[in-house]
Amino acid sequence: MKQLLKKLPESFDMVSPATLLSIETAEEFFNLKFPTDYKEFLQFTNGLEGETSDNYLVLWSVEELTELNRAYNVKEFVSDIIIIGSDGGEEAFAFDTTNMTIVNLPFIGMGHIANEKISDTFQDFLSSQLKDNKSFFKRLFG
Repeated sequence: MKQLLKKLPESFDMVSPATLLSIETAEEFFNLKFPTDYKEFLQFTNGLEGETSDNYLVLWSVEELTELNRAYNVKEFVSDIIIIGSDGGEEAFAFDTTNMTIVNLPFIGMGHIANEKISDTFQDFLSSQLKDNKSFFKRLFG
């Protein structure tokens, strides 16, 4: 995971790392433990936003997790979901808390349109979002 994090493209806007206390506070709010790879991400950058080669990726800060899940009334529409970000448009990226896999779902129609599994782990999800940037990585890191 650490090597993947180091290869995040410079085109992403990233912020200061999350504190352990802020991560633990969010875990308490959601009454669960986040996967280790997701915690590593938050301790590297507390959210990010930017373009991949053909997509857009927004991953919320740990503080935004509680604030925006509450604002979107996520628990009212889908009880086993924690939204962690979006494609910058109509699609949300989320943890399915029954097995901590990553799914996507629409912001509009949430709970009425089936969630689509994207990956088994956060690391695989992040890697898949960045896989189209291999030529970008090659240019940067040789």
